[in-house]
Amino acid sequence: MKSLNDNLRDEFQEILEDYELSILINTNRLDKRIINLAFEKLLANKMGDDEIELIKKGRADFETYIINELKSQQH
Repeated sequence: MKSLNDNLRDEFQEILEDYELSILINTNRLDKRIINLAFEKLLANKMGDDEIELIKKGRADFETYIINELKSQQH
């Protein structure tokens, strides 16, 4: 039986495979590895007692991960 995270990953992959979104990703030369790893940051902060704070933390971790990855690729 799949976990909730596994189901969310599957759904996310289906979204990424959408034709129009694939064109956007390719046109803008986005790195799917960064997108997938950033998504993992969101999954890590999806549940808990204070959901609003976890959502904020997940968003911050997501944004920070992407920014740091892009900065490290430039250097």
